[in-house]
Amino acid sequence: MDIFKFFKKNKQTNQNIFFKSSTTKHSMNSSCTLKFSTETEKKKKEINEKLKVLIKKYINNPEKLMQYMQLKGLKVYKFRNADKILKKLGEEAGFITPLKGIKALCLNLIIGLLYESKLKFGITTKEMFIFNIDNTEIYTIARALHKYYGYKHNLPGFDYQSQEIFKKVYGNRNHTAVLNDSSIRDLYACKEALARDLESINFTIELSVEYENSKKALEKIKQTDSASI
Repeated sequence: MDIFKFFKKNKQTNQNIFFKSSTTKHSMNSSCTLKFSTETEKKKKEINEKLKVLIKKYINNPEKLMQYMQLKGLKVYKFRNADKILKKLGEEAGFITPLKGIKALCLNLIIGLLYESKLKFGITTKEMFIFNIDNTEIYTIARALHKYYGYKHNLPGFDYQSQEIFKKVYGNRNHTAVLNDSSIRDLYACKEALARDLESINFTIELSVEYENSKKALEKIKQTDSASI
């Protein structure tokens, strides 16, 4: 879905619009649209390279990777039906960006009850990871870590405003109405959040293809060596 098709319906389209996120700038008027994102692209490349090294180290042992994450001070929680519980809050299992308000309160209560056996109140949360306790695959963790690295490197799309508009749009059957009622700046923010989400998916796909191809190559080498003995 291209959010630019909604600009014509927005009264601000005839105005000069300048939108700046953490590492990306957009400039738009009635005749042209420009995007400046050299720093964003550079950071994305660095993240992919560093994260691939880490994931490949634990490719056959996702549990150890989660232990490594906890040793690094990251909040990692696992419980049954995490995906179903989070869906009710408008979230998905994996990396959870900081929340505010009622969603944060609900998540704090859930974590408090499941991990501390007490009610835990609070209307804000910090970044965290939540996975299903049963059979968490390495690629699920890889995607979550990709988002986390983007968040920690201050890539656009992970700020609270961008995440909220993104969840409203893509968690809503009537997303067209949400977009029509959004400002151009909100549309840009939503587009950045969507881009980061798709990049995390593409990263895991690329990683899995590389790993499966390397496994096949190794098997061929073994077969060749066995045949030559």
